[in-house]
Amino acid sequence: MKTSLQSLSPELLGLVEGQLSNDEVSSDDELVPYFIQSGLTEVQARDAISFRPRYRINVYLAGHTPIRNEGIVLRFNPHKGEFEAD
Repeated sequence: MKTSLQSLSPELLGLVEGQLSNDEVSSDDELVPYFIQSGLTEVQARDAISFRPRYRINVYLAGHTPIRNEGIVLRFNPHKGEFEAD
């Protein structure tokens, strides 16, 4: 998937994915300025927010996330105890 986020450094991608996965308190409207202050453009910040619903409900294999997407997005299936294509 092509997104404006693919040009971000690994450090910024980690920050974005960490917030999308773990921040259950902040609203989308609060996260956008946080992402901008962290170095994203407004377009990138809003693009990141569009992935939030997926990151909130899934655990992804490192490097195979919806944003980094190296061809196959792999999420953990707790019923099978393994990662599977999303």
